[in-house]
Amino acid sequence: MITTYFIGTGGGAPNKRGLPAILIRREGFDALFDCGEGTQWRMMEHNLSFMRIKLIGITHMHADHVLGLPGMIETMAMYNRKETLLLMGPRELKDFLEEVFKRTHFYPSFDIKFVSNYEDENIRIRSFETCHTIESQGYLFEEKDRVNIDAEKLRREGIKDWKVIRQLKEGKRVEINGKVLLPEDYLIIKKGIRVAYTGDTRPCEKVINAVKEVDLLIHDSTFLDEKEAHEYGHSNSSDAAEVALKANVKRLALFHISARYDDTTELLRRAKIIFEKTFVSEPLSYYIIHHQKE
Repeated sequence: MITTYFIGTGGGAPNKRGLPAILIRREGFDALFDCGEGTQWRMMEHNLSFMRIKLIGITHMHADHVLGLPGMIETMAMYNRKETLLLMGPRELKDFLEEVFKRTHFYPSFDIKFVSNYEDENIRIRSFETCHTIESQGYLFEEKDRVNIDAEKLRREGIKDWKVIRQLKEGKRVEINGKVLLPEDYLIIKKGIRVAYTGDTRPCEKVINAVKEVDLLIHDSTFLDEKEAHEYGHSNSSDAAEVALKANVKRLALFHISARYDDTTELLRRAKIIFEKTFVSEPLSYYIIHHQKE
């Protein structure tokens, strides 16, 4: 199960939707993507602990996506954090934080490690290039596929030797009593859940290719029908829907919505004409993705 918390879903100047911040949680691993001004306060107000965050990914260096980060790191230190914090982001991110720490006379009491990707036995987090007005990247949060043995089928065929079962699970061909057992005949692949977040971007092939067939795509949907949207490095809601359709994703969340839209009904309507399985990411809402039953 993966839960995505939409902490702030607006963009530009602070507004009632909050500035960009998304928390993705999987079984004890919390990753935050973007950290707009006010993110730590919104998390505290709604009992989401930023002390549990293991990794923070910043999409680009525009203020509405990054100004909340120095304050959150300082609060983590004041709350006596010991665990290393992993950071992903543009090349300028490290220089930005070091300059802020220097100017504010603050130095974290815990380690900060800058990484280009993350992987453990359960998940993988990697970036992909997006199409904004400055260097920008989106993120893929991916569960690894799980491989299980079809124990019932093996029992029916009288195969109980654990060594044989282990070899099949490792993907090896096994010969037993003159019969060749192929691993693909006995393995059950449980596909991992995949979530993609674009940050700010105009619609482009780079994004479409990166997010193909994800379970949830969180895509820039700043405007309803702005002719200059692409020039600004942003997308209209219909653009996001086109990307979702071309990438064959399962669900689309409209994100980074301009403060000019108090009512998002029309943004959603336009998107759903193109891609039916669309919803608006309301601030402080969440979306849960369960594994399909085998």
